[in-house]
Order: sequence, then C-alpha cells, then structure tokens
Amino acid sequence: MCYNFTHMKTDILIVGSGCAGLYCALNLPEDKKILIITKDTVEHSDSYLAQGGICMLRDEEDFESYFEDTMRAGGYMNKPEAVETMIKESPELIDDLIKLGVDFTRDEKGNLKFTKEGAHHNERILYHEDATGKEIMTRLYEACKAKKNITIKEHWTMVDILSADNRCFGIIANKNGDGLDTIYADYTVLACGGIGGIYKYSTNFKHITGDGVAIAIRHGVKVKNVNYVQTHPTTFFIEKNPDRSFLISESVRGEGALLYNNKGERFTNELKPRDIVTENIIAEMEKEGADNVWLSFEPIDPEELKTHFPNIVEYCKSQGYDVPRQMIPIIPAQHYFMGGIKVDLNSKSSMEQLYAVGETACNGVHGHNRLASNSLLESMVFAKRAANDMMEHYDEVKTKKFDKIDWTEYEDLDKWSEENKKIILQEIEDENEKETNMFDPITLKMNVNPLIESALKEDVTSEDVTTNSVMPNAVAGKVELICKEDGVICGLQVFQRAFEMLDENVNVHLHVKDGDKVEAGQKLGSVRGDIRILLVGERTALNYLQRMSGIATYTRTIADMLEGSKTKLLDTRKTTPNNRIFEKYAVRVGGGHNHRYNLSDGVLLKDNHISAAGGVEEAIRLAKEYAPFVRKIEVEVESIDMVKDAVEAGADIIMLDNMDHDTIKEAIGVIDGRAEIEVSGNVTKENIEKLLDLGVDYVSSGALTHSAPSLDISLKNLHRV
Repeated sequence: MCYNFTHMKTDILIVGSGCAGLYCALNLPEDKKILIITKDTVEHSDSYLAQGGICMLRDEEDFESYFEDTMRAGGYMNKPEAVETMIKESPELIDDLIKLGVDFTRDEKGNLKFTKEGAHHNERILYHEDATGKEIMTRLYEACKAKKNITIKEHWTMVDILSADNRCFGIIANKNGDGLDTIYADYTVLACGGIGGIYKYSTNFKHITGDGVAIAIRHGVKVKNVNYVQTHPTTFFIEKNPDRSFLISESVRGEGALLYNNKGERFTNELKPRDIVTENIIAEMEKEGADNVWLSFEPIDPEELKTHFPNIVEYCKSQGYDVPRQMIPIIPAQHYFMGGIKVDLNSKSSMEQLYAVGETACNGVHGHNRLASNSLLESMVFAKRAANDMMEHYDEVKTKKFDKIDWTEYEDLDKWSEENKKIILQEIEDENEKETNMFDPITLKMNVNPLIESALKEDVTSEDVTTNSVMPNAVAGKVELICKEDGVICGLQVFQRAFEMLDENVNVHLHVKDGDKVEAGQKLGSVRGDIRILLVGERTALNYLQRMSGIATYTRTIADMLEGSKTKLLDTRKTTPNNRIFEKYAVRVGGGHNHRYNLSDGVLLKDNHISAAGGVEEAIRLAKEYAPFVRKIEVEVESIDMVKDAVEAGADIIMLDNMDHDTIKEAIGVIDGRAEIEVSGNVTKENIEKLLDLGVDYVSSGALTHSAPSLDISLKNLHRV
C-alpha cells in the first residue's frame, strides 16, 4: 500500500453523499470549509433508489395517527421523542426541498398530491412518479455543487477514523486508490449509508457495506439495535443473483397491487407492515417449496400505473413481463438498516466531535421495523439538526496532530474490509442472541430500571469522594470484565444498564451472552467511558452480575442432574427483597423454571392456609369458590392422610413437603396419576439424585435463590484510552 501524505485539513468532513450527507452540508454556514467524500459516485447512493416517497405531517389532526403508525410499525421499540421530533419538523423540511426545486407530484389544482403505503392509515406521502429519491438527490446535488465552500470527492473511501481520548479528529482515507492519507477535521459526520452490501440479496448498492458502523465498533463508539435489519417484501425475482435487487415500491401495494401464491391464491394482507408481509411471503414460499410468489398490478388504475410507476413498469417490461396483464415474480430482500451508531436527537455519537446521520445512525425513530417512506424524512431532519448542533458547540472543538500512526494495519485493505463485514455480522449475531435471553423493553423500563436506580443511590448519596479526589475531570478509559471462576454467566443486561443509567454514553462490549458457560480467567468483555463513571458504577454493576451468575450456576448444576427426566426444576419465593425479578430470571437462565412470582400468580395452599381453613378439603373448596379463574389449585401436604384428602378434594397439583424417600413413594401410589406431583423441602444439589428415580412432575428448591454462592467476577486493568 502506498501513502500520499498531504495531511488535508477541513472544518467539517462528511463521509457519504446520500441525502443525509448532502443536506447536512447545505445547512452549514458558508464560512465553513466542507469536504464530502464518497466511496463511489454521488449517483450511486441508496438515496437515489428511493421510489415510494417522503412522509409529511399534513396538519395537526394527523399527528396522533402518524405517530401511532410509526410506533406500531417499529414494534413500539422506537424512541418516542425522536419520532415526535421527526414528525413535527417534517413540514419545514418539505418547504426546504420545494425551495430547492424538488418537483413533488401535484393534483389538477396545483396542490401537493399525497398517497399512502402499507401500515399508513392516512395519505401523507409526497412523491415524484416512482423516483422520489432521485428527484430529491438531483436537487440536493445541484445545490451542493453551486456552493463554493463545499468540495465533493468521489471514489475516496474512509478506512478508519483518527481518535484519541474519545474524541474524533478526522479520518484515514484511501484517495481514489492512489494511497492513504489523513484528513483532519473539526467535526466528522458519518453518513455512509446502511449495510446491504454484506448480504447476498439486497436492494442496496454492493459497495455500501456498513463501513461507518464497523469502524465505530472498532473504536468503542456506542452502537444500537445493530440486529434491526429490515427486509423489503417485494423485489423482482431473478434466478441469477443480480448485483442489486430491483425494488417494487410499497406504494404499488398501497395503490392496490395484490400478492398471490403459485396456485393463484391470495395469502396475506398487503397493507400490513413490511416485516409481517415479509414473514407471510417467506412462510408461503416454504409451504409451497417455491422460489418466489407473484404480484399483480391489475387492480391499479391504468392511468395511475402509467403516471405513478413508470420506472417500475419499464423495468418489468425489460425483464419480459407485460404489466398489468401479467403478474411479476417477487422475493423479499434486505432493504434497510434501522440500527447503527447510537446518536442523540442532534445526531451526536458517544464520541466527541463525531456525528452520524442517515442509515448509518440510530436515533430511535424506526424502532424494530421502519414505516414506509420515513427514511428520507428521518435522514434529512436529523442531518439538519446535526449541522445546527455542530455550529452551536463549535467553540468546544479541540484539535490534535497524529505524528505516529501504525500504517501496517492498513497494508491489506481487502482484508480490512472483510474484517469490517465480519465485525458487523458478529455484532448482529450477538445482539440476536442477547434478545433471546433478556428483559423485554417494558419490563426493563417499568420494573428493572427503578431497582437499579435504587441500588445506585445506595452507593452515591451525594458524591463519590474517593473517585472525585483522584479523577476530578472527565477522562476516557476502559476496563476489562474478567471471570475468576468457572460458572454460568447471567445478568449482563443489568450489568450494562447500571453503567448506562449513570451515563448513556458508556459503551459495554460483551464477548458472551447470558447462559454461556464461562471459565476462570476468561475475558467476558470491556466497559469504555468516562473513568469516573466506571469507578462509581462498578460495585453496583458487579453486585448484580455476581449474584445472578451465582444463581444461574447453581441452578444449572441441579438442572443438569435432571436432564433426560420428565421432572422440571422450580424455584420458590425465597428471594432477596427487591431482587426477585433478577433472581428468578437467573433461575431461568440456569435451566430452571419459575414457580409463582408473587401471591397473585396462583393458589398454593400451604400449611398455615390449611390450618386457617380447618383442613385440606375445606381449603381446596374455598379456593375453588373464590378463584374459579385459576387454572390449577396446588396444595402442600405433609402426611399420607393429607395426600388422600387432597386427592379426594380434586387438587390439581399436590406438593409433597419434607417427606422422606419411602413416604414420597407411598404418596405417589396414593395419587396414582390423579394430580401432578411436586416434591419440595431440602432439595439441594447434594440430595437431588435421590429423587431421580421417582418420576415426579416437579421438584422445587428455595436453595436456588437463597443458598447459591455468588460467582467471582471482577473489573480489572482500568486504563486511559
């Protein structure tokens, strides 16, 4: 690899030339020197490919509906304040675009014409034929070329960023293949697009491979929802894998196009959100063993088809299909990336002087699944906010010259690029695995966060005197999470949340997931952020992680002994006050099952309840009368006579409490399959083997949560970065 050191300097560097990058540049003052670099040509931006349109809040009456449509499509995983910001600032953006010359379709009276697409309840989408993105990009590009302070360099690729002390000072770039060079900037904006190029089937250009996100991960910049990858349900199917899958716009279905299987039968509601339509198409293809399904344009008015979708019609004809007379073959393909570099409402990342906009960024607007025609809008609304925020804080900019750079890392750029792809795919895989074993967002917000906050307040009543004495100012640092004994890890989400509640910019990078077996000396991950935050939060974070991992480890030991039998291992309510939600979760991670979470979860008649009622049969009768909605009545018994009474009264589950082995066998004979059987009392890993030959349905053990020792885990090797 050759080097071409000119050490360029610009005020603001924008990496990427899509609508977010160009619009960000246009909103910066003309006294700032702006450099835009792009990996290919400006025209080879995914923004050019957007067919459907761009949403706009037409009036205040539509706000609630638009907000709800966006949230529902995103599975309510969206950030509400980000959604509100986008919607409320949409009219201003549309005005800007019209002033730039964007020619949105109008009705016969000259008014803006709106349409709607799947998952929209109202018509709120502006469009230009079926090439809205191209129309907008053409006007933005023309405006940028007319600005003397904006320079655009095509075929310049960002290889890495220049960073120190969690602050970005520019990038290392490959300039048109002529060699590597440094480009210094007061602010760097990553507008690199999505990740479609790493997939076999995608509507994206192949060169758009998530470089910005991969480089961010390399430098510990916080990312979010990297596994939120949207598949478009309808792209034109070609047997030979094309360089880019041709997208059949959502608007086509919004105007009436219908989906059919290979038998000519409809099988889904075409106006459902994209993820649902995609799932239904894939399910139908699997059911039929087919490579594709079919889309019919026949319900669309011929004139509307001709004026609204001319490019789609022309493409179909180029592939030998005469629409609307013939149906076209379609298949889902990767389309959009909702995750990315985590940013705030001003598009600022967790690294100082580094912003991210467009598909590279995750500000929370889209949630789990993007609503149709929100992408162009979101990209530009938050690009403008980035421009404004940079100018507001320009006096805080710091500069640095990098005299020593290890250039050997970049000698093989093909290898570097492949590593970037692997970094993203691994991050997606890690996030998917985490989601299978974690608290859902509502539980996290309503139940988990308040408990963590309370625990943090136990440690920090006013200040951390020790930390503040040795570290009075913010300094970026990193510390490693290391396991000191063998076990099962559990509580990583809670561990991470403890730091995030102190500072949302803390970046916790994990190499394991809840439920993994870990070994002494194993590095489990790292925590990066303000050293003061790392010191303040470490004890609370570790308390949760050690305790939950200890319970998961102990539970796994017993669950392994029961493996292969029909017997399920249950916990009890013998938990640490205010920690039940964590401890019962740890039991599940360890392979056990939760009994009752609280007293509202079911009827369990214990010895004192039976005494209060006057006997087993009376207690069961009263419970059935009072709570007929309860699925199963369970009763705790301590003798054979009580077993007989419970069976006679129709108990659903009979808990044999503190019985010896022979008595349990006798009780099982008395019950004779007329109720489920649970064994409880002194069930530990030391005596569980004695119960294996009994064939009972459940064994419950309070020891899982009240006797499990904590797993030794520590945060070590704290250092500045």
